[in-house]
Amino acid sequence: MEISASLIGLIILLLIAVPVGYMIVNASGLDRKVKKTIDSLSEKNGIRLDNVEILGNVVIGVDPNTKKMVYSTKKNPVADFTIVNMEEVKACQVKSVKQTEKTLDWVGLEIINNTGNKEITFYNEYDDEELSTDPYISLQNAKRWENTLRQLLKAS
Repeated sequence: MEISASLIGLIILLLIAVPVGYMIVNASGLDRKVKKTIDSLSEKNGIRLDNVEILGNVVIGVDPNTKKMVYSTKKNPVADFTIVNMEEVKACQVKSVKQTEKTLDWVGLEIINNTGNKEITFYNEYDDEELSTDPYISLQNAKRWENTLRQLLKAS
């Protein structure tokens, strides 16, 4: 009786653990592939990324030597690949849109330069296809990237 109960428990554990393990391995493989794609696109443009990060659906990286930032989306890294020369940027700031006092609808970075404003979306409440995290975690990530990018603005 004890052996059969242990065997049933082991089978249930395997039925739960194997799919979860597969999803983790599959997701990390996709992240590696996206990072590799962004690195190769950057290298073709003479940019050596020091820090590449995937945050929800946005992939962002920076080269402090050339003072360039690249960003793209996780779903379509080649078509959405964008290079921003930080020497031409006037300001970089976190921007958020609140639905209520405690609810965020949109979180991102706003890059202001001579040609206009660019917005990098970290979180969008109304995009059902977006791969995102908690809006407040996205807000913290956007603030961290704002600090990183502001250092490049001060140095130029």
